[in-house]
Amino acid sequence: MHGTDEDESDAVPLIRPEEWPPPKFSARVAAAIALAGVVILVSLWRAWDAGQAGAWAVTRFFLILSGLMALTALFGYVYWRPRRGDPEIRFVESRGRGATEIRASGAVFHLMGAMTTSAALLSLGAAVEIVLFDDGVPWVSVLLAAFGLPCAAFVAEVLRGGIRRGALLLTPDGIRQRGWTIESYLPWVSVAGVHAVHHGFPEIWVLGTPAAAWARRRTSRLFRLDRLPREPVIEVDSRKFDGDPVLLYRMLDFYARNPQARAELGSAAAAERVDRGDLSDPA
Repeated sequence: MHGTDEDESDAVPLIRPEEWPPPKFSARVAAAIALAGVVILVSLWRAWDAGQAGAWAVTRFFLILSGLMALTALFGYVYWRPRRGDPEIRFVESRGRGATEIRASGAVFHLMGAMTTSAALLSLGAAVEIVLFDDGVPWVSVLLAAFGLPCAAFVAEVLRGGIRRGALLLTPDGIRQRGWTIESYLPWVSVAGVHAVHHGFPEIWVLGTPAAAWARRRTSRLFRLDRLPREPVIEVDSRKFDGDPVLLYRMLDFYARNPQARAELGSAAAAERVDRGDLSDPA
């Protein structure tokens, strides 16, 4: 979602919650990305060396490994980057009514899928080649298969729809979360408040009342990529969204505090309010 230059100039600066320290890139993540870069260079060199010797199976292995490391480094950057832009907001129909949808990051989700697919190809392909060209079933192929089969199962779950990109859906009636592997819903009447939480990254908790009409379920039996709390809480992990977490927090907090404004959810008025940064309580 992008506003005009005039919209952006009129936008109200949003105050960062005091629970969240200033954004910065993690030194550990930077070191991991640098290490992946070294593995990429070594793998490409080994692939070229093996190709010169005519060892095409080895060449394929190192080429896939270099691709996997490149995807891993890119995923680490996109997932942990401290600076984020505009949220991806669109209007959809949910249960027969219009809803304002804040989509989770497509880049993060698709990179995760590509990374897992590469790992499956690397592990299972190497395991099959070892079995075909060696006598018996060496223990290395068993270990590779043990690693590759869960990766293949992950890809199958994505294709089945058990693992999805995810989104937050805001309607006049409530807030619906579609995580990677869970679904959760709280009606606004059951929302007790919105809290900013820091777990090494900004997280937003939409807290339900003790007697909340909270609906939730897991969409995948094999993988639990999202935590499903015991209490009525919708946990929003900012790393899974492209948008500025401060804007996302202020948006959820605004509609939780102002019941009279919820009628605009699912209409252009909600997007215009976010563009303006008009997310403060009415005077």
